Amino acid sequence: MNSSPVQLSQFDPQGLKICYVSVELDRQRVTVIDTNGQNEQSILLDKSSLKVGCVKWAQIGDVSCVLLGLNEGEIWVYAPAANTIMGKMITGDSFQIKDLAITGDSHCWVIDSQDVFYNFEMAGFSLKEKFKVENCEQLNKLCLLDSEHLLAASHSVSMVHLPSKTVSRTFPGHITPITHLQLVTSGFFITGALNDRFLNVYDIETTITKSVLVLQSNLSQVSLQNDSCVVATTEEGEVEVFEDPLVPIKGNKRRANRSKQCNKRIHTNRTSSGGTVLHSAHLTGDIVQLSWFENVTVPRFASLQWRQLPANFEFVIKTSQKLSKSATSNELHPIEPAAPTSYKEGNASVTSGDNFRHVSDAIRDWENEMAELERLNVQPHAESLADRLGQRATTQGKRKTWTTPGTVTVLLSQALQSNDHSLLESALNNKDERMIRDTVSRLRPPLAVLLLERLADRIARQSHRQQQLNIWVKWTLIIHGGYLVSIPNLMSSLSSLHSTLKRRSTLLPRLLVLETRIESTLNTLPQDDENLEPLGDSEDEEQDIEYNEELEDALMENGEVDEDEDEDEDEDIEMNVDEEELPGGIPQESVQVK
Repeated sequence: MNSSPVQLSQFDPQGLKICYVSVELDRQRVTVIDTNGQNEQSILLDKSSLKVGCVKWAQIGDVSCVLLGLNEGEIWVYAPAANTIMGKMITGDSFQIKDLAITGDSHCWVIDSQDVFYNFEMAGFSLKEKFKVENCEQLNKLCLLDSEHLLAASHSVSMVHLPSKTVSRTFPGHITPITHLQLVTSGFFITGALNDRFLNVYDIETTITKSVLVLQSNLSQVSLQNDSCVVATTEEGEVEVFEDPLVPIKGNKRRANRSKQCNKRIHTNRTSSGGTVLHSAHLTGDIVQLSWFENVTVPRFASLQWRQLPANFEFVIKTSQKLSKSATSNELHPIEPAAPTSYKEGNASVTSGDNFRHVSDAIRDWENEMAELERLNVQPHAESLADRLGQRATTQGKRKTWTTPGTVTVLLSQALQSNDHSLLESALNNKDERMIRDTVSRLRPPLAVLLLERLADRIARQSHRQQQLNIWVKWTLIIHGGYLVSIPNLMSSLSSLHSTLKRRSTLLPRLLVLETRIESTLNTLPQDDENLEPLGDSEDEEQDIEYNEELEDALMENGEVDEDEDEDEDEDIEMNVDEEELPGGIPQESVQVK
């Protein structure tokens, strides 16, 4: 049974539901299913580093919940009916939660791997106190006796007096660590250990061993009904029933209070061949509820009247026709029985990639339109594919827009409670800030934390949508800020949002510096234009003149230069003549060409 992907399992007190933890790739999945095979709900843990160390059923008000003790110092309160995490009890430390003990619906006692006791109030999931008890080390299990006493087990069992936080009594234990600790009656409790086939029943008043229940193989799970019967599941997949465990066996007085063998043994028809074995058993009155797993992770259940069973009973497991058909099917896409039945494509988490479906649709529409225009001999107007994609995106956006805040609020609440990503995307597509404000104002405060966590996930993965999603974050913090402040350890719940916004805000100083430099550069551009000297008309004229001296000499030699060309050249050449009388009466000419 150690090789099974099912790590933990526990029936509810009535035996109507079972909660089990299984491994899927590198993560763990928590599943709750009725014993009749209906109403299966499951959640997949967010990170591969999260591991469930213990499972405990609890009744909070009218809601039946499952407490999940994680390895990072948190206790998650999972509500199977709504398939959501109602709240989290945070110890403040990152050590593994070893065990839980609940007093009705008021308090929850927790022990972690550092032997620290925590007391939580179930009403608000707040931490009331935490402490360590001297001489209590390597603790694994807890069991509440009354409002003032608590049993804590490592290899031995210690009775802790809660008001004084001291050990009042010590009971002899096992060689290996204790893995099972339960009350039989108000005066007796039973213990079982790792790799041990003995169940010890202790008297609380005298601290002596009342009886020892001997199993055929190592213990896996225990279920009991007061002092009338004890049902134990072994690692070999067999169930052993002990009637009246507190009543001594008649015979040798010296050994009358010691060992006791099982009265009835239940095994399957596949146990000897190494096939399907019984995983756990739950006792409710005269009914023992058996559970096993078909195809590794598909739970199956059966009920038996244990008083009417023979001493050695072989339970026949019949393979269902549906499972055998799918296992031997030659179809291209056969149905996998181990796959979750409640899987929906809209609930799948997409961490990366691009959706090009609307691109192919736009290309197909564009090709159809071009073919129609060619058939009609009409010249198509110039329109790019980007324009058509923009129009299509706008049309689709308008088609999915809800006009009333009440409708969007109901849609958003259903998406958060059912963890439906596609439904949540439909609600978050609203871009009207007034609509977002009215929607958030109608949202229930407990769902505000879930909304912030979903927004933080989308902002981290889709940076191009940050401006739109920031509007949702802003109004959620403004409207539900009072409720968020009252939540204990809020930073740990919204750590992803805080880290995302902090990482994005680090770019703001650089952008401000860049904006300042751009503005400074733009302000200096007009001043540089004014300082430039205007170009004169003489420079323009000089650029228009093209003078070819060789051509002019050739024309003069051939005598082809006429008076009209001389006049044209005189218009292009500006002559400045200054005449001065020389002593010889010869005038002097000064010509300047510009």
